This record gives sequence, structure tokens and C-alpha cells, in this order.
Amino acid sequence: MLLEKYVENFDEAAFVKEFMKEKQIPRKSDAIKALRRMIREEGYYQTKIMNAIRKEYPRAAVWKNTQGSYSTAGTPDLSVIVGGIFFGFEVKRPVLGEVSKLQLEAIEKIRKAGGSAAVVRWPEEALAMIRERMAGE
Repeated sequence: MLLEKYVENFDEAAFVKEFMKEKQIPRKSDAIKALRRMIREEGYYQTKIMNAIRKEYPRAAVWKNTQGSYSTAGTPDLSVIVGGIFFGFEVKRPVLGEVSKLQLEAIEKIRKAGGSAAVVRWPEEALAMIRERMAGE
């Protein structure tokens, strides 16, 4: 499987270009189709992020928000409370994940209400955000 480990300053466009060259795939749409089979599903990244946060912040409240007809559209995938501060993490698969307008609006609402929220791919991104916010408190 590809992209299971954090890559600092990851450039998705460069990755796709290199993948196309290496696999001799002429069209980007065909490369994306191939990558969908090679990059783990979003749930894999969600679990890795939750586990990393629980390990570093054992007293944190960490949960995955369910999506469905009774949930609010755009709600981040993961909710975390550390030291009384709310964090919302919208988790996306590297290269393949696309953020919706509703998700961006939810992130902005959380920020305006005093919480922290972001789109993340790897545990290191979520942990960096928590550390930065906690250092400022």
C-alpha cells in the first residue's frame, strides 16, 4: 500500500506526476483510478490519527463522528477535546481526498467558536495542530 507513512511537505501533484511516469500512465484520470486501489481507505487514516492522539494525550476525549441521515452535513470526521479545547479533524486520503464546501464551512464555524479545526491526512498533522494550540494556551 502507498502513503501509509507521513511525508513532510508532501506535494500531491508531484507525487501523481512521478507515479504516472513510473507506471507509464498517460492520463491523470487513469493514474487516479489506479491510486484508488493502492491507497488505503479514509478509515485507516482516521484510526491512525485517533490512536496517535490517545497515545500522546491519554486523558483526551477522542471520538469518530458518524455520518448519516441523522448527522449534520460537513461535521469533521474526528472530534477531540484536550485540556478543555475542542479540535475537529476532517480526515482525507492523501492525493484522493477532496474537501466539500460544507466541510470547509464547518471548520470555519468551529474556529469562529474558539475551537481548532483542520483537514489532515496523517497523525503528525493532527498532533502538530494540538501541540501548537496547547503551547499557546
